[in-house]
Amino acid sequence: MTSPLTERHRAPALWLVTLAIAVACVAAVVEGARSAALVLVATLVGAALARLTRRGREPEGIAVRSTWFDVVVLTGLAVGIFVLQAAPGV
Repeated sequence: MTSPLTERHRAPALWLVTLAIAVACVAAVVEGARSAALVLVATLVGAALARLTRRGREPEGIAVRSTWFDVVVLTGLAVGIFVLQAAPGV
């Protein structure tokens, strides 16, 4: 009896985002909240650009809704974090 082939999903974009979040955590401990926020902003902008340039269900792990919805949400989060990191006391 042969076993059915399992379909493996590779999601390098998801792993890159996970790595960037880990880098942001290290930056928060070493440098402070502002540098960690900037790492998150760069990650969100990169994810938005990747989602904008790749169509369909790619990049896996980032594509959730329609392309434009994902890009607007990711860009909005990046802008929000960027504005908040510039606030006094951060």
